[in-house]
Amino acid sequence: MGNTARKPFVRFIPKLLQSTSMESNTNRVPPKMSTGGLAASPPPAIPAAPSVNGPGLGPPGGAGPMIMPGMGQPGNENLPMFGNRIAQTINGGFLTLSLAAGYQTGLFTVLANYEGTPKTSHEIAADAGLKERYVREWLGAMVTGNIVDQDEDGRFVLPGHRAAFLGENGFGRELLILASALPMQSKVFNNVMECFQKDGPSGVSYDHFTEFHHFMSVMSNVWWEKHLIASFVPSVPGLNEQLESGISVLDLGCGEGGASIMLAERFPKSRFHGIDLVEDPIKHARKAKAEKKLDNISFEVMDAHDIPAEAWAESYDFVIASDSLHDMAHPTEVIRIINRILTPQGRLSVLEVNAHSEIRQNKMMPYASTFYTNSLFHCMTVSLHAEGGEGKGNMWGREDTEASLTAGGLNVLSVDAPEGWFNVHYLCQKS
Repeated sequence: MGNTARKPFVRFIPKLLQSTSMESNTNRVPPKMSTGGLAASPPPAIPAAPSVNGPGLGPPGGAGPMIMPGMGQPGNENLPMFGNRIAQTINGGFLTLSLAAGYQTGLFTVLANYEGTPKTSHEIAADAGLKERYVREWLGAMVTGNIVDQDEDGRFVLPGHRAAFLGENGFGRELLILASALPMQSKVFNNVMECFQKDGPSGVSYDHFTEFHHFMSVMSNVWWEKHLIASFVPSVPGLNEQLESGISVLDLGCGEGGASIMLAERFPKSRFHGIDLVEDPIKHARKAKAEKKLDNISFEVMDAHDIPAEAWAESYDFVIASDSLHDMAHPTEVIRIINRILTPQGRLSVLEVNAHSEIRQNKMMPYASTFYTNSLFHCMTVSLHAEGGEGKGNMWGREDTEASLTAGGLNVLSVDAPEGWFNVHYLCQKS
């Protein structure tokens, strides 16, 4: 058995740099994470340069390119410098847990709402509806981490620029969601450690990722709400017109169905079908469909490897696989199935991390370590858990991804990495 991918948090990473550009965030994700005619052309050559990012990616405010710890040239680093960098990395990891706590409990929103007025830990706890002792210890991490300030009277304040970043509708909303991935994925730490052993299991099953599916839905929806209709659909020539007229669309690894539901609402003449290996997100998708009273969309629990290619032959005009192929046991086999179920002029859009397949070429890629670590603790291991799983991981890379698409029988029409995205868009057509 293979597996239809649950979308990993890489779908979320493009938002980290693109949507923190000091634009207005109007759709707050609550602390508890409630959801809410083409001419074929050869794909561009893969650059040999180490960076695969869009130009000028960086933190909000135009402060310049994003430089992550460890991205510098190692030749000038000595032992004390390396030790200091490791210490900072470890300290940052622990601080990330407290950042996640501040987001999950709503404490950042409470502090931001004071608008610079200092408050005691008792006042903060009372307004947040939380226990003071826990709030006070959390404030200790925030003060020593230089996130919250403390005055001479012992009161606490979140400065305005930090409140604008961390508060409700703040510019750092996506980063705070990402921080919550650390405690969540750490729950499978021991399971993954067992997999390292030669006599250990091949991978960790989806059964151990009980929170991951909803978590990913929240992150994916934030990105789709910004870009699905505004930029993704227009990036596929003629797709908007097709959707307006009415076509059949398959969402491969749909999760809780966020993207499909948005498309179904926007394009009522088209029909959408989402499949996912895991039952729980499909239940959420069906519930959302019912709440919105949509009759042009359906969801099904199905392994992508088990798609009935004969029964579904030439049934879909458009298929989207968003951050899902790399989680599957045998991506090339799934691509062959997709080729069979596409209509004669049907197209497939694949979104995958814009990385190289060779590790050393990703040295200057911001968040590369985050991607590799996420893959280790989710993407790669769930694929390896499936029988004969190949374990591509979310850093599968452009070279290997394109090779698999071609080996699966598809014509790769274009390979596009829009500026500010961490994903590359492979637009393919039935051969």
